[in-house]
Amino acid sequence: MNYIILDMEWNQPLCAKMTVTEPFALHGEIVQIGAVKLDGEFNVIDTFNVLITPKYYKKMNRKVQKLTKITTEELQYGLPFTEAFDFFDKWCGRRFALLTWGPDDIPMLRDNLILHGLDTDWIPHTYNLQIIFDTQITKEHRQVALDRALEALGEVGADAHNALNDAMNTALVCRHLNMSEGIENYAQYETEFLTPRALENDSSLKAYRSKREALKDAELVEFTCSECRGRVKCTEFVRQNAGKTLALARCENGEEFLVRFKFIRLADKTIRVKRAVYEMNDENRAFYEKRKEIASSLKKKRVAV
Repeated sequence: MNYIILDMEWNQPLCAKMTVTEPFALHGEIVQIGAVKLDGEFNVIDTFNVLITPKYYKKMNRKVQKLTKITTEELQYGLPFTEAFDFFDKWCGRRFALLTWGPDDIPMLRDNLILHGLDTDWIPHTYNLQIIFDTQITKEHRQVALDRALEALGEVGADAHNALNDAMNTALVCRHLNMSEGIENYAQYETEFLTPRALENDSSLKAYRSKREALKDAELVEFTCSECRGRVKCTEFVRQNAGKTLALARCENGEEFLVRFKFIRLADKTIRVKRAVYEMNDENRAFYEKRKEIASSLKKKRVAV
């Protein structure tokens, strides 16, 4: 069986009001698929790269263009998503598993497949290499950016935020991992990593002056329930660390969710926010209550001082 390292770049709406909302809120439209094919021994045997002409977000978001260097003009020479994906499907072959760096690519791929009427059952078993890297290398139980992983391993990668480059950079990381062991023990690794699979992953288009301002924005702390399509609102917040806040969210029809906000401070001192929504199962509830207990204890210590 082969392994496909998948990376994608996607465009975003120019502003929140331009977000496509039917058949669901489309937070990103794929504009590039890059991939590296590994054989059963995890040796690189082929690469894949294609630009995609977007159907909905036709003009590149300024911030996305700055990161990816992909221009609106270049995308005019890309392929329609269905045609590009057909090429990718045939290139992948029959028996393969997907490898990604982080949890974001697969939900985005699923959304784009649904948007274009394609079967999401195509998506095979997927392994998040961040988890294998953390378990075998850093052992810190947290996500590590790809460029930081390369730096830690003494590798010099190609320019980031290009789908093929990022896939090739991920292949460099794989050279330092015991991939056979990582694949075999992945279920155990995933449990120990304590990063549940997100139902949704969103990045804000807004710039905020502070975390407090961000968490008062209804567009950020309210969303549509993935189960009943009712309105969900975050009702309490717990500081996880300097860059992350957890929240308990409740749907108007009774469903509960765990929400994680990740704050990213930019060079101009403004803050962008990434929001991930998780199912509120027993494991996630226990995790939330534990973080709530820790936050409460730290607050009492600060008051005592």
